[in-house]
Amino acid sequence: MDRNSFFNAIKENRLSGAYLMHGSEEYIKDSAISAVLSQLDAATRQLNVDTLESAEAGALTLACDALPFFAERRVVICRAMPKDSDAKAILAYLPKMPETTLLLFLLRGEAEIKLAFPKALAREDRVVAFDPLSESEAARWIGQRAKRRGVTILPENARFFVALAGTDCACLANEFEKLACYVGDGNEITREAIAKVTTRDLDFIVFSVLDYFLAEKPEDGFRALDAVLKDGEKPLDVARVLGDKAKLTLEARNRIDRKEQKDAIIKALPCSPGYAYRVYEAARRLKSAQVPRLLAATKMLVSIAPLQFTGRMKASDALERALMFLVTG
Repeated sequence: MDRNSFFNAIKENRLSGAYLMHGSEEYIKDSAISAVLSQLDAATRQLNVDTLESAEAGALTLACDALPFFAERRVVICRAMPKDSDAKAILAYLPKMPETTLLLFLLRGEAEIKLAFPKALAREDRVVAFDPLSESEAARWIGQRAKRRGVTILPENARFFVALAGTDCACLANEFEKLACYVGDGNEITREAIAKVTTRDLDFIVFSVLDYFLAEKPEDGFRALDAVLKDGEKPLDVARVLGDKAKLTLEARNRIDRKEQKDAIIKALPCSPGYAYRVYEAARRLKSAQVPRLLAATKMLVSIAPLQFTGRMKASDALERALMFLVTG
């Protein structure tokens, strides 16, 4: 089940049984939990919600068997996924679980979907993936948030905002609240306000530049790079971030070539889950011929600082040369 279908089911009060919630977009995942709990009567909510930190079969079935207290249902949130004998016992129990109980397995990060327990839930469309939003999804999310917040934003300005702030929803929510307070209730969030108030996510912006070159679209890449530099970013800073992202992409590709699983690779990368997911996808799309070019370009990016400091080459020229090498070799 995708996250939009899950939210629709919450809105229409159609959730029942057990669901596994996983993925790197933690803010949206937590929003889904908040939406579920908001449907419980505030007066008895605390009495009808149980949170378990481990997936021990005995404790879980005991919590799920309890009857709601002056309410139509209760919610049990388990912050771990059962394995081995506990998984077998819980799978056998689920068909007998009271209809008045909604059981949510809430995991941080990506679940190991190939294990028997998530596989069994997936067969019944009860696994909900909260993957990072694309730029278009993030822009639509901002438009919806604007309506709820009582301000307006044009679609093109929502896209401009996302292009600056990135697609991590926790960051977007914070930056959007700053904007909404700046323009005031009932007013429009303009491009000028966005440019003035929004803290740019340099990692996200620079990753977009790298994506263009890895997709062999140098004209778009140089256009994106030019926009970053015109916005005031220093070539040395851009080169540093590009080098970091290139190293991560190479590490991910190494792990892919060693036949490591996607979830394991994302967890192993030394960056936030949202960026790790994006790094993995970039590495997965790399053509074999691009790998040595990316390695050479990474070394060139690392050498930009000493080239600048010793006066042998301007940082901006060295940066362009390194990026062009990704395409021409």
